[in-house]
Amino acid sequence: MKRQGSPRPREDGRHWLPSQGVDPAPLAELNAECLGLLVMRAAESPAEIRNSAATPPLLSVLHEQWAALPAQAVRRLSAAPFSLFDAGFALAPRWLELRTRGVHDLSQRGEPAYFEAPDARSITRRMLVYGWHLARSRPRAACLVFGSTIAAVESLAACSLVALEAAADRNADALKPRWSNQLGFWRALLAAASDGADRRLHELLLGGVQRLAAETLAAHDP
Repeated sequence: MKRQGSPRPREDGRHWLPSQGVDPAPLAELNAECLGLLVMRAAESPAEIRNSAATPPLLSVLHEQWAALPAQAVRRLSAAPFSLFDAGFALAPRWLELRTRGVHDLSQRGEPAYFEAPDARSITRRMLVYGWHLARSRPRAACLVFGSTIAAVESLAACSLVALEAAADRNADALKPRWSNQLGFWRALLAAASDGADRRLHELLLGGVQRLAAETLAAHDP
């Protein structure tokens, strides 16, 4: 017999959390904002997106999927248990070194930008502040959420807010989808989210967690 007042299944991704006590709302908000901006970019200028050399392959090749991605699919994707976008957290030790030495460094972007500069700076700042807070309160969760080593997370936690803002300004143009060169992964991810195939979406996201864990272990010194 079904009990009255039994909780409804959660749809906010809270069950995906890598560590108890971590609020999923900031991560979901950042994921959703980035996804929404890419959907808007794909929908606004289809011809330019398909043909421009300034368009990353992930957007040009999968243009139709991005442009047709419904709001419900964005919501499903945004509940991923890790950041779907890479803001360069692995460079946190370098940020601390630059802060200490007062050196100004420019990021090196290997592909066309995904976001307009003002949007990229705003998102990167907030992502770094969220990462900084998580690095101080739940360092192991931060490693998984951002795919960083414990050394990088500790360096991030040691940064001041001023240093984080400077790092965001230097590296904002490098903000991009995680595994942006893995078109097959993103094609499957967008399809599962659009079709409401929750089981398949969870499988893909779990695979992403496993990949992040493997990459993080490989990045640690032996």
